[in-house]
Amino acid sequence: MTLVTRSIAPDEGFLQVAAREILAFAGAQERPGDLSAAGLLLPNLKLLPALNLALRTAAGGALLLPRTNTLSGLVAPWQGALEALPDARRQLILHTLLRGREWFDEGMLWDVVAELTQLFDTLTEHAVALPDDEAELLARLETAFALKHSQALAFEARVVNTLWRAEAQGKPSNAAARLLAAGNWVAQLDGPLIVMLESAEPGPLRHLIEVASARVPVLVLRPDRQLAGGALAQLLDCAWPVAVEDALPVRDRAATLSPQTVLAAGERLQMVAAESLEDLGQAVADQVLAWLREGRREIALVACDRLAARRARALLERQHVLVQDETGWKMVTTRVAAVVDAWLEVLATDAWHRALIDLLRAPLLFADIDPLVRGRAADAIDRLIRQRNIASGLDVLRQALSSAEGGGVEAAKLLLDRLAEARVLMMSSSSATIAEWLRRLLKSLELLGALPHIQQDAAGEQWLGWLEMRQAELAQDEARFRFPAWRVWFNRQMEAQLFRDERIDSPIIMTHLAAARLRSFEAVIVIGADTEHLAPPTAPGWLTHAGVRRELGLPDASAERQRMREDLAGLLLASDRSVIAWQSLRRDEEVLPATEVSVLLAALGLAGGSDRPLAVRSRDPKASPDIAPTVQAAPCVPPARVPVRLSASGMQTLVDCPYRYFARYVLGLAGLDELGEGMEKQDFGTQLHAILHTFHTRFPSLAGHDDTELLAALDAISETAFGDAVGRNFQDHAWRLRWRQQLADYLAWQRGRELDGWRWRAGEKVLTQEHELGANRSLLLQGRIDRMDEGRSDAGAGTLALLDYKSRALKPLRDQVADTDDVQLAFYALLAGTHVASAAYVALDGEELGIAELAEPEERAGQLHDVITRSFNAMYDGAALPAQGTERACAWCEMRGLCRKEWVSGGGHER
Repeated sequence: MTLVTRSIAPDEGFLQVAAREILAFAGAQERPGDLSAAGLLLPNLKLLPALNLALRTAAGGALLLPRTNTLSGLVAPWQGALEALPDARRQLILHTLLRGREWFDEGMLWDVVAELTQLFDTLTEHAVALPDDEAELLARLETAFALKHSQALAFEARVVNTLWRAEAQGKPSNAAARLLAAGNWVAQLDGPLIVMLESAEPGPLRHLIEVASARVPVLVLRPDRQLAGGALAQLLDCAWPVAVEDALPVRDRAATLSPQTVLAAGERLQMVAAESLEDLGQAVADQVLAWLREGRREIALVACDRLAARRARALLERQHVLVQDETGWKMVTTRVAAVVDAWLEVLATDAWHRALIDLLRAPLLFADIDPLVRGRAADAIDRLIRQRNIASGLDVLRQALSSAEGGGVEAAKLLLDRLAEARVLMMSSSSATIAEWLRRLLKSLELLGALPHIQQDAAGEQWLGWLEMRQAELAQDEARFRFPAWRVWFNRQMEAQLFRDERIDSPIIMTHLAAARLRSFEAVIVIGADTEHLAPPTAPGWLTHAGVRRELGLPDASAERQRMREDLAGLLLASDRSVIAWQSLRRDEEVLPATEVSVLLAALGLAGGSDRPLAVRSRDPKASPDIAPTVQAAPCVPPARVPVRLSASGMQTLVDCPYRYFARYVLGLAGLDELGEGMEKQDFGTQLHAILHTFHTRFPSLAGHDDTELLAALDAISETAFGDAVGRNFQDHAWRLRWRQQLADYLAWQRGRELDGWRWRAGEKVLTQEHELGANRSLLLQGRIDRMDEGRSDAGAGTLALLDYKSRALKPLRDQVADTDDVQLAFYALLAGTHVASAAYVALDGEELGIAELAEPEERAGQLHDVITRSFNAMYDGAALPAQGTERACAWCEMRGLCRKEWVSGGGHER
C-alpha cells in the first residue's frame, strides 16, 4: 500500500488546497467524485462544514463525501467495548493506594493523584513505556537532574514505578483504551484513509499512520508554515522562524524586510496595549463592533485571558451582540456551584455567618417559599447575627431566634429549621463513600428546595447530569472519606468540569488557541497576549524539569512553546484581519507582552524603526464620557425627605461632608455594621463603656471603699465582660490584658475626680430634645451620653459634667476637641440644656488617663444650635448638599465611590 504526504501552507486557503489534494487522491484510487469508501480523520469537527464546502466547490459537481470523524469518534465503538476505567474511579483507586502506603500527607493526596494521572496519560499518549524496573527509572531521573544517589529522586522513582505497575493491572484507562481501540479500528480498515494533521509533526498519530499505510492507501495532509507567502508570512517568519536552530539573529532577519512588507503586514495585523482590564475589554468590544459594521461576520475571540474575555463578552451583549462560547466556563464559576459551595461551607463551619447569609440570599434555594418572604427572613437573620454578635453556630442562632421579635422572624425560623434538617441528612455519619456523599448532597438540596430552580438553570441541568454520572461511576467503590476529605475531592472535580452554554448560535465565537488550528476567520482577536496568559501549558510537578521529559521521551518545554508559536502563526495567517491585545498595566505595575509578541515587536522595530505596538488603545477613565462625571455631586433634598431626627454622629457627618449626610440619612445607604471575626478597637471601646457603666452603677462613689475592694470588683466585671469574646476568639485575650493594665490608673483618676467635687450621677443616658426650626418645622435631637457627673462643691453645686469614653490616647483627643469642626461634645451640651459646666472626652488608653475638655461648652452649644437651625432650614429651602469633604474626611468615606469627587476635573485630591 502507499503513504502520500502533502504539505500545505496553513493560511486562509488551507482547506481549499486540502480539498484539491483529497480529490486528486481519490482520482488516483480510480474513484473520482466518490469518496464514500474513504475515511477522513480530522483533528477537529469544527473544520468539517468548511471542508465539505471546499470539496464540493473543487469537485464542481455531485460528490459523495467520505466518512469523517475525529480519532475519538472513529474509535468510539471499539473503545466502548473495552469498558475503560472512568477517570473518577481511576483517581479514586490511585488515592486509595497512596493513602494505604502513607507516603504523603493526606492533604496532598488528590494533588499527587492529579499529577500522576496526567503523567501516565502523557506517557500512554506518546506510546512511551517506563523502564522495566525501578532502578532503570531512577537512573534516567538522575541523568535528567544531573544528580546521583539522591534520596528524593529514589523516592519519586519508587512512587511512579509502583503506581504505574499497579495501574497497568485491571481495566485500562481512557487514554490506554483509546490507543487499543485505535489499533482495532486500523485492523478493520478496508478503504483509503485521509489524515489531516493539525501540526507539521504527527506526534502520537505517527504509529497509527504507519500501521494503516501497511493495509490501505493513506493520504496525510500536514500544515507547513514555510510554504506560506505574502507580507504577513514574511514578517512572522522573521520573528518566529520555523527552523529555530538554523535561524540567523533577529536583527539580521529583520534587515531582509522592506518597509513595503511591514506596511502590508500592518494592514492585516494590529497590536493593542491596554492599560487596564476595562480598557482591554472595551477595546475588544469596540473592534468587534467595527468589524461588524464593515460587514465581517466570521469573527473569533481567542481567550487567553478569560477574565478580560468575559468582560468583552458582557460589553458586546450590552450592544445585543451574542458570542458563542466553544471553550466553556469552569463549572465552579456558575451560580449553581456557588450555591452548593455556600451550603458545604455552612456545613463545614457550623453556619459561619458570611457563608450562611450567602446561602440564604441565593436565588436558587427554597423554590416553595415566596421570594419576598425569603428575603425578609434572610434580613431578619442578618440583623440578629449582628445584634447578638453570633459569628457561627446554627443551633446557637436557632436558640437566639426563638426569643427574637420583628418582621420576618417566623419565616427565618422556618429557613433555619430546614437547614438543620438538611444538615442532619448530610452529616448522618462521620464518613461515607463518595457516591453516598453525592447522594446525600442531592437529597439535602431537595430538602432545601433547590432542585426545581437547578433543573431550570442551563448550568444546573448539566451539573445534575454530572452528579448522576459520578454516582454511577463510583457506586461500587467502598473507600470511605470524612466530610473534609470528600469536599476536597468534590471541589477538584468541580474545578475540572466545564459548562458550555449551547443555547447561543452566533458567527462570533470565543475559543482557545489550540481549538482554532487550521480554521479560517474573517477577523480574529487574541485577548490577553501577555507573559502570564499567552504561554505554553505548564507540565505537572513530576515533569517540570526539561531533562526528565527528554529522558522519558516526552516533548519538553521548548517543543510546547514552538507548538504554541505555530498555532499563533497559523491563526494570524488564516485570518483576513487580526488583533493581538493585552493588558499592559496591572496593579500599577507594567505587564510585559508574551515572549512571542515581544519578539514580533522587536522585529518590527528593527525593520521599521519602531518597537511600539502598531496601535495603542488606552482610555483615560476620567476623560471617558460614559463613566466620568463632569459636575460635582450636589443634590437637593425634597422637603418631604428632609430628616426629622438628628444625632451627634449625623451632625458630624453633615459638617464633614454634606453629600455623605445626604447618602447616609436621606437615601438611607448607611450599611449594617460588619460583624467582626475578632475584637477590634471599636469593639474594645464598647466593652469599656459597658464595664464602667456596670462598675459605677454599683459604686457611684468610691468614698468608703478601699482600693483592694474596688480593684477586685472592677477586675471581676472586666473578666465577665471579656469572657464571651475570649471564648469565641482567644486572641481577644490581648484586649483584656490591655485594659487590665489600666485598672489601677482608672481608679486613681476617679478618686482625683471626686476630690475635685464631681460625683457620678448617671451612665448611658438617652436624651432627646425638640429643636424648633421655625415655619412649623422641628427636628428631634437625640443622643446617648456615656456618663453624667454632678458637681458637689459649693461653687459648682448642681452643675453637670458630660463625659464621653474613648479608647484612645489623650494627646489625639485634645487635638480633636480643639478642632472647631468637632461637634460631639457641643451636641451633648445642647441636649443636656443649661448648667453644663464641663464636657470632655475621657482617654482610657495610652500611657496617661485623663480628660480632653471642651472650652465653654454652653457657648459652643449655643453656636451649634444656630448652625443646626440654619442648615436644616436651608435644606428645606432647596440648598444643595455638595461633596466637599476634606481629604481626611474622604479617606475612609464609604460613599466615596458614589460621589466620585476625585473624578471631577479640578474636583479635589487624587485617589
